Amino acid sequence: MGAEIRIGARDDAFEVRRRVFMDEQGYENEFDAIDDDDRCLHICGYESGEVVGCARIFPETLERTLGGEGVSAPACALDDGVDPDAIYLLGRVAVLPAYRRRGFAGDLVRASEEAARGAGARVCKLHAQSYVIGLYTQLGYEPISDVDYEDEGQPHQWMAKLL
Repeated sequence: MGAEIRIGARDDAFEVRRRVFMDEQGYENEFDAIDDDDRCLHICGYESGEVVGCARIFPETLERTLGGEGVSAPACALDDGVDPDAIYLLGRVAVLPAYRRRGFAGDLVRASEEAARGAGARVCKLHAQSYVIGLYTQLGYEPISDVDYEDEGQPHQWMAKLL
């Protein structure tokens, strides 16, 4: 634990995402128009100067305008009374294999939440791969949907947290 965190390290984030999601997990295309928007924050964690993981977080309204035919977050009770621009989506949380189970994912999630709070976020949602639902539960997220297979056939569950 205790990664050095940098916001805006897009190229490093892309490298981690390519290696984890495309090379390791077999996703076809890991990148989309959201990545290029200034409201999308790319967060990276480093150990001894080497990138070990990444995440991205952005306003949900951005996904509604640029997300295309992707998976959309369901509404939930936490949305009540919250400006739509204050609902953020966290995703693309990835840690390179040699650095897993050392707390880096939690560091990345907490740093992403802090960056989103600084941008005005009040609610954070994510579409968790089923094998990491426990991690997000420990970080205060609650399920807001059943498990689905909408993301390239992989089991995921929507979760949310009040920031």
